[in-house]
Amino acid sequence: MTNALFIYGTLMPGLRLEAEMHGARWIGAAQVPGRLVDVGRYPGLLLGEGQVTGEVYEVDDAHLARLDVVEAMVLGDRAASQYWREEVTVVGGPLHGRSVQTYVYNRPVQGCTPIPHGDYRRYIREVGRES
Repeated sequence: MTNALFIYGTLMPGLRLEAEMHGARWIGAAQVPGRLVDVGRYPGLLLGEGQVTGEVYEVDDAHLARLDVVEAMVLGDRAASQYWREEVTVVGGPLHGRSVQTYVYNRPVQGCTPIPHGDYRRYIREVGRES
C-alpha cells in the first residue's frame, strides 16, 4: 500500500536526512495547517494556526515503517514517541484538500524558538545553520 507523506524538515532534498527518502516518489509542494518550532538540529511541527511549507511524497508501508524509526515514533505508544504520525489536510499548493500523513512533534516546546513563516529551508538560511 502507498501512503502520501508530507515532509517539512531534514528529510527534504538537500538537507541532512534526505537519504532516508530515497525510493519515495515526489508528488508535489504543499502547505499544511500548523506551525514550526526549532527543537535543536531539526524542526517540530505543531498542529493549529498558521501554515507549514513542505513537500508530499508517496511511500510504501515498509518505507513508512523505516521513517517511523528515524522520527523516533513508537507505534502504539504515543507517550514514548518523539514524533507522532497524524493525518492532516493540505491547505495550500496544487494538492489542496488532499489528506496526507505527517510527523507532528510530540514533546514539550517551552524554550523552543518559533519559526513564524513555517518554512524550515528558509529558516536555516536566515540563521546561517546547516540542516
